[in-house]
Amino acid sequence: MEKPHQTQPAYRPKALLRQGWYRFYSDFLLPNRTAELRGLLERALAQGYEVHSIASIWEKIKSGGLGQGLYLVLRLDIDTDLRTTRALWQVMREMKVRGSFYFRLSTLDVGLMQEIHASGSEASYHYEEIATYAKRHRLKSRAEVEARMPAIRALFAENYRRVKALTGLPLHTVASHGDWINRRLGITNLELLQDPSLREALGIELEAYDQALHRHYARRYSDGAYPGLWLDGDPLEALENRLSVVEILMHPRHWAANVPVNLLDNIQRIGEELLYHSLPAR
Repeated sequence: MEKPHQTQPAYRPKALLRQGWYRFYSDFLLPNRTAELRGLLERALAQGYEVHSIASIWEKIKSGGLGQGLYLVLRLDIDTDLRTTRALWQVMREMKVRGSFYFRLSTLDVGLMQEIHASGSEASYHYEEIATYAKRHRLKSRAEVEARMPAIRALFAENYRRVKALTGLPLHTVASHGDWINRRLGITNLELLQDPSLREALGIELEAYDQALHRHYARRYSDGAYPGLWLDGDPLEALENRLSVVEILMHPRHWAANVPVNLLDNIQRIGEELLYHSLPAR
């Protein structure tokens, strides 16, 4: 029998080519999937689900009011695509349901966030200060990140307060963004909010990944890039089986191909990596 490393060169180019095609299709050819969201919501409502944002389900949990009800929690992480964000939000408004929309600094749209909040949904902060700081200072290890954590937390507090001042929104819940450098260094942005005093000082009640929330979930689903449009199975199955509390995490980028936005994002990503590897730490 041949050893794995002996056969790897024969299939690796094909695998890379296949992955490249998948990425190209997702970014530039993916049809608009917003009708799929409408179908999910129609089925959820027909099954008797209440549809919630992270903020509203958290309020219900705090009041002890979940009981034997059926709850669908919608979370949207706005990584790049504001056009598709608006399209998904329009579906939710027409269906008279609410959800949480978490915006990065790079996708911050104050007017849209205020409109979302006024409609009964939640708009808040999709933070990534560990990744931002690590790229800016070309940190090369988890240990270097941990040594700079006080400065990173200060940067987070500054950005959080700025978003709150610009939008006038409560931002009681926030959600961590995942970046390529987090995977490279083996540390998530979530780790900067492991400091309870920081949360208390800023008035943050909940991080969307907190176990205090997730322990109430029966199932959690996330969308993905083509061809794995759902990473954890089909959420319709959970709705058909009437599981008690179901969260669906969506990224607008995975619901329609916004060619100019995706092209720019890909160019910026390549530029970031080249800069990160070509310059010394500072």
